[in-house]
Amino acid sequence: MSESALKSIFMVNDKRLLTRVQLFVLALILGNPINAVAAEETTLLTIQGNLIERLELLAENSSATLIISNYYNLLPDQARNDIEVRRTRLEQLQPNYDVAYLAADSAEMAEVREKIDEQWTIIHSIHEHFFTSQVVEILNQAYIENFNGLLPEA
Repeated sequence: MSESALKSIFMVNDKRLLTRVQLFVLALILGNPINAVAAEETTLLTIQGNLIERLELLAENSSATLIISNYYNLLPDQARNDIEVRRTRLEQLQPNYDVAYLAADSAEMAEVREKIDEQWTIIHSIHEHFFTSQVVEILNQAYIENFNGLLPEA
């Protein structure tokens, strides 16, 4: 800030006094305890637009179920209920697919696979609607882990 601007702001004409005012203002800015506290804060959740960002407190080695439920707890009630219903349907379809696979029943496998893909497509679109691309990837990996690779890597 220029000297003339400071003179007009602080109404100081004495050069020595102006220097002291400048030093005082600088000391206030640098020594402000609020700035020190703010610098130490940890970001828990960042929302970009309407998208939910990665949870910093969630460890990368957390279980897939814990990861999914922590992110889903951040969703609006209607979206959370819808996605939980579809997730339950996926869980119910998994044994059917396993039985069809072990029986080598390709027609049954195709039918169950179609139902799985339908549920997964809707779940994935909900993820993309509410979460950033980084969180979508985290959720995809958690689902793949939960469903033993049954779901496609999107």
